[in-house]
Amino acid sequence: MRFGMGVDTLSRMQHQFVLESLPDFDFLSAEYRAFFDLHGTTAFQAPLWQQRLHDRLGPALGAKSKTVVVRHASDGRLMAVLPMATQRAFGVTIAQFADFGTCDYNSAVADRETLQALAADPHFRAALRRAFEGSDLILFRKIRSDDFDMALLFGTSRTSVGEHPAYLCEVGTDFGHWRSKVLRNKFTKELGRLQRQTEREHGSFEHRLAVGEDEIDAAFEFLRQTQAERQRDSVLNKPEYYSFYRDFAIDGAASGAALTYVSYLAGKPVAVLFGPADRDRFHAVLIGVDTVNHARISPGTQLIYRVVEQRMRQGHSSFDMGLGDPGYKSHFRPTEIPMQNVSSNLTTRGMAVSFVYHYSKPLKNVLREFAPAVR
Repeated sequence: MRFGMGVDTLSRMQHQFVLESLPDFDFLSAEYRAFFDLHGTTAFQAPLWQQRLHDRLGPALGAKSKTVVVRHASDGRLMAVLPMATQRAFGVTIAQFADFGTCDYNSAVADRETLQALAADPHFRAALRRAFEGSDLILFRKIRSDDFDMALLFGTSRTSVGEHPAYLCEVGTDFGHWRSKVLRNKFTKELGRLQRQTEREHGSFEHRLAVGEDEIDAAFEFLRQTQAERQRDSVLNKPEYYSFYRDFAIDGAASGAALTYVSYLAGKPVAVLFGPADRDRFHAVLIGVDTVNHARISPGTQLIYRVVEQRMRQGHSSFDMGLGDPGYKSHFRPTEIPMQNVSSNLTTRGMAVSFVYHYSKPLKNVLREFAPAVR
């Protein structure tokens, strides 16, 4: 679906744009890969992650891809990509970033100057709303507070603070300094003591990256079992989600787009940490720990600490601990990043859902019962 011409004002020059809403945008194309390398925000907008969301998880959940693509009319070059999808729940159609509860951060893929210029153009704002005709509500969830303000893309919108902030460790390149000057001395000494004691008692306690399909598959089976022990409603109990994460972990391992770390005690897994990675940053998305048999040695905390150490020694300076649950994360002294949610109504039904989403937490919890991907 293509919508008419508008005008942006980049670098004081006028450029016509073409806005399209596409059900089959190719995130693995050379075009998008190059564009993401220049303008991508996080690993959750990366090519393989997005392609798997759109062609596997989304259809399994009854969602329809509706990626908004903005191009220069003169030569067809990409200006912006909004990886969107629509879902219908109890009579209401919601257009939102293709997230389905898997992404810590959602974002438009474009440079900020372009987004600001497009947001200032009433022709673009009108074209964007027309792209979602048939939907009741446009919802941008889990937007970092330091990212572009998506509310600017609409004439009218509601914004609220996200329930769960993100936690980011900018650890630098000097592990010794981070360990001794940033972390609490008591915390690191205790981890060191537990590591040595565990090695004496069990022979080996190693923490490393899983390689090969068989090892990653075994790690995910461990993840599923340990999460089920702690959470009856674990997302990994749902076959479509389990397949999405496991297959992405296997397919993205060779390129480094997906990293699966395992702690082995005498050759058996006691903790697994998985997440996507891009450029300098790893995002911790799933963790599973054998607390039934080995809670005493803090295998989850130990694994995170050792992964940070390994990545720092490889030249990486940032470790993203993800959303929510600040308890154990506080040991690593992360920076708290507020999140925000933005919505724009297209119908009266959308207006009602928007009000519930932003202002009525009890009703929002009821909404989640019927549409769990709306978080």
